[in-house]
Amino acid sequence: MEFQLDPHFAAVVERARRRAVGLGEVPARAGTFEPTVPEEARAVIAAWLRDGGYEEALAEVVAEDPDLANQ
Repeated sequence: MEFQLDPHFAAVVERARRRAVGLGEVPARAGTFEPTVPEEARAVIAAWLRDGGYEEALAEVVAEDPDLANQ
């Protein structure tokens, strides 16, 4: 499983980073952030998705607070 940013969101993040560098809020050498998830964690997440645990948890949260259904 590989995580990727939505291309539109990534573009917004990059523009914000360039602006922050331009304003001196972030050092130019700060570069970009590459999230990493350890292989063991990926396996656990994949199994949770595969066995339906995520869907069950989501249904439980929505049942307890319907306002969260669209967030």
